[in-house]
Amino acid sequence: MHIALVVDPERLLTDAAAVQRLAVALAGDGVRIRRILPPARDEPPLLRMIAASTFDFDSSLFFRPSRLGALSSSLEDDPPEIFVSFGARAFIAAAELADDMDAGLVAMVSTSDELDATALKRHTGRLDLVCAATAPIAARAARVVGEQMVTVLPLGVPVPSRRDTFVASPQSLAIAGTGRDVGAYRAVFAAIADVMPALPEFQVAIELPPGHDPRLWALAREFGVQRVLNGVSRLEMVRPLALACGVFALPEAIHGVRSVVLEAMGLGRTVVAMDDPFADHLMDGVTALVVQERDAREWTAQLTKAMLDPATAGAVGAEAAVRTAAGFASARCADQLAAACESIMRGPSIPFPGAGTSTAKA
Repeated sequence: MHIALVVDPERLLTDAAAVQRLAVALAGDGVRIRRILPPARDEPPLLRMIAASTFDFDSSLFFRPSRLGALSSSLEDDPPEIFVSFGARAFIAAAELADDMDAGLVAMVSTSDELDATALKRHTGRLDLVCAATAPIAARAARVVGEQMVTVLPLGVPVPSRRDTFVASPQSLAIAGTGRDVGAYRAVFAAIADVMPALPEFQVAIELPPGHDPRLWALAREFGVQRVLNGVSRLEMVRPLALACGVFALPEAIHGVRSVVLEAMGLGRTVVAMDDPFADHLMDGVTALVVQERDAREWTAQLTKAMLDPATAGAVGAEAAVRTAAGFASARCADQLAAACESIMRGPSIPFPGAGTSTAKA
């Protein structure tokens, strides 16, 4: 079996490590893999052994057909049998390549926002399967393309055999988000100001990606928390440092999953998150501490449990690690994707693993 993994720039920012692990796992199982990626990337030596092509996803619409045609021609000597897309722009390229080569087409979707941006309806004649990261996203996708074409199959993250080898810093917090919802960050900063006096070595890694609201720093000064904030453009850029934080805070709903947060959960970190109807893996008091409103008092209560109540934080983190290993382990997800692709190649009479089983509502 020959699979092409098509990854656009947006998904590469958040899921480069996860896609790399997927490629290695599939190749290790004897699947031939070709990666189609944006140009100008650095890779570890192991990945250079896996075939790769480049495509400029940022090229103008005028040049796009010719560049896709050139890429298609370059693949003719060893054409992939299935194209698997990661990202809305990757799906368009994968669909056109699959059309040219009469190949299978699979879309891997991690958030409801990505699902809404992906042109599934335009390519339903070619599309074989939508792999949704959570059951609520799968239910939403089923309303677009039909339940028989959707399954719950996340990208997956590494699961350590021993969590105690990855020690967390108990007085450190990582904040993941777009930085655009000032009201949400106001509540979080107020909560940080409340717990700071009890944490003399408290430090925060806060994500400030391009497009974040510049008023956040003024807000931090207003609450007197700027001295503990350490801004980074993306947590993935400081992944080891981020994963060493004992607590992750999500002021804004992700509307699905994000690999670095799943990795933290797999390590037993405590996640404090806004309520997210598309994140069924974030269960209040079980795998996370969920905040229902953008309210400073509620954030303070949950952040206090995460930072100052070791028994509660430890129990939630331990259960998160167990459930993340069961539902999002890289090896398991790679096996499921390989099985789904084999089913596509054999024909529609073979059911996809998990297809049509989701009853969750968006």
